[in-house]
Amino acid sequence: MHTNEQGQCALLRLSMAQGFRVFIIAAFSLGLATQSAAAASHKRPTPARATATTRAVSASRARCAPCEGKKQYAKSTGRLAKKVPCHPQGYVDPKIAKNYQKAIRDLKRDGIKPQVTSAWRSSAEQARLHRCSQDRNCRRRNPGLYYALPSGQSLHEAAFAVDISGVASGPKGRKQVTPRGRRIISVMRKNGFKWRYGLKDPAHFEADPTRKGYRNVQQAIHKNQTTCTVKLAKTPKPAAHTQAARRTAASKQIPSRRRNSKA
Repeated sequence: MHTNEQGQCALLRLSMAQGFRVFIIAAFSLGLATQSAAAASHKRPTPARATATTRAVSASRARCAPCEGKKQYAKSTGRLAKKVPCHPQGYVDPKIAKNYQKAIRDLKRDGIKPQVTSAWRSSAEQARLHRCSQDRNCRRRNPGLYYALPSGQSLHEAAFAVDISGVASGPKGRKQVTPRGRRIISVMRKNGFKWRYGLKDPAHFEADPTRKGYRNVQQAIHKNQTTCTVKLAKTPKPAAHTQAARRTAASKQIPSRRRNSKA
């Protein structure tokens, strides 16, 4: 009887010891799990919030991607447009182009190689020249510059005027027409160009826009400042858009093929 009680007591102690050991192990594991979860919460948001934020950012990027591409294309196009002039060098209005080319041919036939220093000008260039002609220091730096009309009034803006050097020689105020200049004046007049300012601006020759179908000078200026002969090359579309267009075209052709096969 005493032996049985001792055996039961030993079993009870053994089971209690094992239970206490399991309790300690479980508590230790729970503590480690709590510490790792706390550390993870400090480093990053909860998985649900992170997923929602990621989806929102991805959606905003997807919406803004086309806009950013358009803005970048517009900026690059704008930069190119500023660098490229509206008309090529030596451009004149098409309505006087034949007269101008004939005058150049006549001068070359007479052994004169005309040096055209200015033809069409942009309104911005005309405004710059006008400011320079009004400034004493700028005129000193550019001795060949005469008075320039304000922007919006010059026949250079209308592409109805050209400047040819070598017409007169000598200092300003005492210039005299050269033999070469006399021939240039004669040929230009014969082809419809007036030597309007004489020795006050000896290089300048101009035609009358009102005799070529324009109501006034301002209409000719507007036309040749807004209608350009130089065109920018079209930027090729990205490959992704090209592939999408091909897929769309292929999908549109499939029904027609089916209808043809039924017929």
